[in-house]
Amino acid sequence: MKYYIFERESSKFDDILKDPTLKSKIYEVITWGGHLRIGIVDYDDKLSSYILLKYGDDIRTNLTEDFSPKPGIDYTPKRK
Repeated sequence: MKYYIFERESSKFDDILKDPTLKSKIYEVITWGGHLRIGIVDYDDKLSSYILLKYGDDIRTNLTEDFSPKPGIDYTPKRK
């Protein structure tokens, strides 16, 4: 099963959930504060391509911010 997370300012994801191509393939739906997570069984990756082309602007890949230190901002690298 593949999972896709979408993010929008509003919590309206009706276009994704009512899409005739996706409607019968969605097995899991979770919504929270401007986000939607759907689980889809896709064996040949055709549906994945369809989702990326049609809703690619709303897809979110990383839900947490990267807190790793940045050189020159959080620390000064030693120069030899």
